[in-house]
Amino acid sequence: MKKSILAISERKETLKQIRKELSEEYEVITFNNFLDGLDMLRESDFDIVLLDEYMTWFSFSEVKRKLGGIGKDFVIVGLIDEEKEEIINELKNADVYNYLLKPVNLKEMNRIIIPALKNLELLKEKRKLEEKLSYVEEANEIVGQTMKVKEVKNLVERVAESDLTVLISGENGVGKELIAKEIFKKSDRRRNNFIIINCASLPSESIESELFGYERGAFPGASSSKRGILEETDRGTVFLDEISAMDLKSQAKLLRVIEYGEFRRVGGNKSRRVDVRFIVSTNKNLKEETEKGKFRSDLYHRLSAFPIEVPPLRDRREDIPLLANYFLNKIILELHREMPVISGEAMKYLMEYSYPGNIRELKNIVERMVILSNTKAISVEDLPLEIKMKSDTLENKTVIGVGPLKDILEQEIYDLAEVEKVVIATALQKTRWNKQETAKLLGIGRTTLYEKIRKYNLDQKA
Repeated sequence: MKKSILAISERKETLKQIRKELSEEYEVITFNNFLDGLDMLRESDFDIVLLDEYMTWFSFSEVKRKLGGIGKDFVIVGLIDEEKEEIINELKNADVYNYLLKPVNLKEMNRIIIPALKNLELLKEKRKLEEKLSYVEEANEIVGQTMKVKEVKNLVERVAESDLTVLISGENGVGKELIAKEIFKKSDRRRNNFIIINCASLPSESIESELFGYERGAFPGASSSKRGILEETDRGTVFLDEISAMDLKSQAKLLRVIEYGEFRRVGGNKSRRVDVRFIVSTNKNLKEETEKGKFRSDLYHRLSAFPIEVPPLRDRREDIPLLANYFLNKIILELHREMPVISGEAMKYLMEYSYPGNIRELKNIVERMVILSNTKAISVEDLPLEIKMKSDTLENKTVIGVGPLKDILEQEIYDLAEVEKVVIATALQKTRWNKQETAKLLGIGRTTLYEKIRKYNLDQKA
């Protein structure tokens, strides 16, 4: 299929010469008016745009800016009579890809344009992938098809349009923030602010001033009054992540805001009103925290009116292939890599792993696999050691220097030293006895590794 060219020049003889010279190898459309050419470019796709330096009302910079506003990918080439310093600088300042001297010559045209077209193809593929991924993220942010995930999606749909306070619970890495964002996106408040506060990352003395604001002189360093996040987020949504880390004093003030929409700044006497929706999350059992006296029972009962519990990844293993490929698409987009596939064998091992870090850990694993793999198929060899160890155990493989794993695992009492020996021997085998790579894999220094090798007599490869 011929590449398409849109040529714009106010000189008809120039356009006639371009058609005569390039039409055999390219599909050429010409216009003698820039604005008409711009309309054509909006309606149709072109690979190359040829711009003559003679445009009555526009400079190259102005033309480039207008073309950039269309939102399409193409290569812009300037057409000039002479290589004058002034015009060359204008082309550079306009960020035009390159230029051709008139009359246009096919051989010279191909010389400068063929490398650009290769990059253009990559750019177009990237844009298609971005658009596809953007649609997937917008339409299906909560990725998964298992019954437990469908229950979470159903709860999100039911609560989103209300102003109820929502308590999202679950282990670290299950995607609690994602659930909160999805509730916000589907709510009537979606055109207003969505602010995230990680209570665990803020010192207890800072949470109150950040959330409620403070008056001048409230504490040393408060040289002026400051609005808090609640005032900044009026009519919006506040997501309080890991709320169990909030101190009891701030909890009391938060309860009043939730119930009455009122609060006072730190150091202030004036009551202020806000209209804020709260979504909170926790990785702890808040009921147990109230029994220990670490969390207010009245706030707990207020928050637990609409709970959403997000299941750990080990309880939704059927979603692992879907999630793994979802992350794979995102990662190759960021790395500008050719699309690989995860082999069936590697996917089998991914599904057998327990994921203590949940979805966040799976994402990190997929990213690592993509970076380490040099082929189009991501294989078992690209898996992290902890997953490979599980695979070796399941298939009763033999570790060089140790012997059959079955003999060790069937012991009634495990010997920690024997387990350490297995891990080190497996790492050595994986790296083909490359000590530096083995030390990196195990996260220990090379000196420590050498001592362990001598201790367990692993210096023999067979």
